[in-house]
Amino acid sequence: MTGHQPDEDDVIVLSGLTKLYEPTPRWMRIFARSHLTQPIKALDGIDLTVRAGEICAVVGPNGAGKTTLFRIIIGLTEATSGSGRVLGLDVTRESEQIRQVVGWMPSEDRSLLMRATIRENLQLHGRLQGMSPKELAARIPYVLETVNLAAQTDVVIASLSAGMKARVRLARALLPGPRALILDEPTGAVDPIAAHGLLNLIMDLVKQERLAVLISSHRLEEIEALQSKALLMDGGRIKYSGDLDSLRRQWDRPQLELVLATEADTRTVADGLRAQGLDVLVDGLELRCQLPGDQTIGAVLGGLGSAAASIQHIRETPMPLRDLIAHVYRLNPAAGGAA
Repeated sequence: MTGHQPDEDDVIVLSGLTKLYEPTPRWMRIFARSHLTQPIKALDGIDLTVRAGEICAVVGPNGAGKTTLFRIIIGLTEATSGSGRVLGLDVTRESEQIRQVVGWMPSEDRSLLMRATIRENLQLHGRLQGMSPKELAARIPYVLETVNLAAQTDVVIASLSAGMKARVRLARALLPGPRALILDEPTGAVDPIAAHGLLNLIMDLVKQERLAVLISSHRLEEIEALQSKALLMDGGRIKYSGDLDSLRRQWDRPQLELVLATEADTRTVADGLRAQGLDVLVDGLELRCQLPGDQTIGAVLGGLGSAAASIQHIRETPMPLRDLIAHVYRLNPAAGGAA
């Protein structure tokens, strides 16, 4: 996304964002729970643009820099270099104003007051964001209706399920009427059914209110369901930046599944595939192999000659997103991406 020309739909724009954590001074180490003995570059030249009505999924292993990136955007951490703007507001100098237009949903429930009701939690959070009692009286019923928690308004947080607590955190993020949402592992502690409902809700909000959304998740099937753009990070650098369809076109290595009639046919076809340089897995009368990026099914079958006539069934399946991303991390060690 480097070189992107900004326009009015660009909500989050980051350019060359870098964060360096310096070693803990010797005099402070006795007081620190943990300390750094050498510099750590958590972010290294991150370029990113998220537009209105767009979801960008941030993916990467622990320590990739995802949380640091989110904390810089909402003003909880300052970048060492580079620039970042949200709706034209500078993430360093205008962080207080940014928190009025960005909804932040942290990954854990610890930010909720467990002995207070949903209403009381939202009232406290709203007042901390500078919202007036009149604004809160109008917004709280609206956001709770939006996340399907209107009937639980005066229920104590501690009695809610994990899925409901996640919806409370989402309602809290929506409270100021934000133009952007930053969602850090929103479904991390939620069961698959509740997670599905939460993600559908997020996608509906993006369409209805044209929100710009940054979301991190370790559940790759969720990221695929979001039909989002993806930012793959590792060690604070970008491995890939762009939409998932482009990622598949660039890196997908589909799997070919063949079913044969007899064991003899299976052996013959397996030998023919191996002769073409393919790794073949044999399971009874079934064969599975990964197609090279520059080879089509027709070319593979043509290379089998008359043995191809013994094939009873053929199926081509796309590479699972988890395997696709692992492939990108293995074969694309240099930072960079495609917009």
